[in-house]
Amino acid sequence: MADASRPTTSGSTASSNPRPGIVYSATGEFDIREYYFNLLKNDPTKSMPIAAIESLSALCDGSKAETIHELMKTIEQAAKTLKESVPNPVSLTAGANLFKKFLLQRLHNDPRDFETFKKTLQENGHLFAQRARAARNKVAAAGVKAIRDGSVVFLHGHSRCITALCLKAATNGRRFKVIVTQTGESQLGARTATELRKAGIEVALIPDTAMAYAMPKATIVLMGAEGVFANGFCLNILGSMQLAMAAQYYKKPVYICAETHKFVDMFPLDQFRLPVTQNIVNFTDSDEPAPESSSDKPALGPYGYVDIIPKDLITGYITEIGLLSPQEAGHKIVMMRFE
Repeated sequence: MADASRPTTSGSTASSNPRPGIVYSATGEFDIREYYFNLLKNDPTKSMPIAAIESLSALCDGSKAETIHELMKTIEQAAKTLKESVPNPVSLTAGANLFKKFLLQRLHNDPRDFETFKKTLQENGHLFAQRARAARNKVAAAGVKAIRDGSVVFLHGHSRCITALCLKAATNGRRFKVIVTQTGESQLGARTATELRKAGIEVALIPDTAMAYAMPKATIVLMGAEGVFANGFCLNILGSMQLAMAAQYYKKPVYICAETHKFVDMFPLDQFRLPVTQNIVNFTDSDEPAPESSSDKPALGPYGYVDIIPKDLITGYITEIGLLSPQEAGHKIVMMRFE
């Protein structure tokens, strides 16, 4: 396998014995899946869309493609491989699609010197990844206004965006308290509580089953997102919809903090029509654990379960380009097709 930091591959995909995750070439092979998971492992603050963008950018760096067609074929194959490698490809898909769109926008010039053009693409690809990484801080800066002195912020699970926002608000001198759910078996809420308490923020860590009970204490609900859809819906950790429903009952605003590289052109109608493999509802007449899926694609475990927040339960999206209503976010995603 080629060094993950210096991938070597070409547009060719031929191989007599193809292995999962490998992009083959006559001069070597690049394990796009291993590269992607290593990025996430080595930097816990890195999100899946960013890891996807950086993985595809690294693939471009080592590509020996001699034509635009070969380069795009390699990128398409790699993106497909990444999507098939995870049980929840939504946020990964958003990053991969954004990177492919970025490349396609630069292919219209039909360059005569392809090697020079490819080098320019590589440089721009890394710049694009840097800008995407910077988006989180911009979301935090934009969302600070939502936290006012004396407010109580209700959180669910652990979101890098939300944590950055709360820490920035505290740094700016805002005085507020936080309620956060433990978040099931993953205990992601406990991680959030620890990080915020270290910054001097008072946090109440509560059981998930106390969502509705604690809601009257809250001023505002903030949640992150794994993906934002073209119908204005949001995908987030399991339990998010219950929290949003409790907030609606008590007339508390619900804001989703998300970078626009998590915007994905999908229209899921409900929880069971997602491109996500998770076995939550298993009917059985036995007390024995339900058998695992026979599918080749891995299924989400309890740590990664997700559900949808319908747009009617969302007050707005806080993004690096400003505050968007669910309708505006959906429109932005649809219009991205024509950009």
